[in-house]
Amino acid sequence: MTTKNNILRLTESAVMLALATVLSNIVLLEMPMGGSVTALSMAPMLIIAYRYGTRWGVFSGAVYGLMQMMLGMHNLKYGTSLWAVLVIILFDYLVAFAVLGFGGLCRKYCRSQALGLALGTAAASLLRYACHFISGWVVWGVWAPEGMPAWLYSLTYNAYYMVPEAVLTIIGLVLVSAYLDFTSENITRRAAKPTAFPRNVTAQTCKLAGVSVACTGVFFLLGEALTVLTTEGTEMDKLHCLTVLGVLLIAGAVVYALGEVVQLLSDIKHKESL
Repeated sequence: MTTKNNILRLTESAVMLALATVLSNIVLLEMPMGGSVTALSMAPMLIIAYRYGTRWGVFSGAVYGLMQMMLGMHNLKYGTSLWAVLVIILFDYLVAFAVLGFGGLCRKYCRSQALGLALGTAAASLLRYACHFISGWVVWGVWAPEGMPAWLYSLTYNAYYMVPEAVLTIIGLVLVSAYLDFTSENITRRAAKPTAFPRNVTAQTCKLAGVSVACTGVFFLLGEALTVLTTEGTEMDKLHCLTVLGVLLIAGAVVYALGEVVQLLSDIKHKESL
């Protein structure tokens, strides 16, 4: 790699680190014991991983995790032992954000930039969720409600913010990737395509939103359903969980079907124009 490319990579990474830090402070939903849904704060690090590979992405993510730890240094005081503090440092910060470097894993295997970013984001988010789950089970499990196992508390608590965070990030990156080429040297605009292109973007967005809504219904309510079904939940509580889950699944299916209809109309119009 030439000196020019090294300078470009370092400059881009520094800008993305700063952008990710700013976005992490734009909080859409904040959990009472830590964790939040932010304004796509993972996206800049995932883009770096997609552009420059896993090794550089993991390094950049670890630096980002170190910056987050410095901003959240007060959380270390909740560690009741040296072991607990070490777990917080690793699985709430350093490793938890270093795994964002796996966001570019699918670039070589997906011809579609949007699909590669979506799959990479899903994989990286799952790994980050696993890190927070370990920390929640080992350290934060003491805050679990009476009668709830620490592992179940960690599983559900971290899902409440990680699932929406992942879904929003995937949607955001897919939309942005429709207009920017992250494989080009200077992240140029994607080349203009036939008139059917905007409709295709709409169709893909609808499909992605439909799948996201359905997945959110499954994972976001999984913890609540497990809690109700394994504790002294009333029949109304169980019915409520199943009803909400059913509504989200149906809504996801409807939105996905809408995407299919838009895609079909787009294809028909495109054929007629040929």
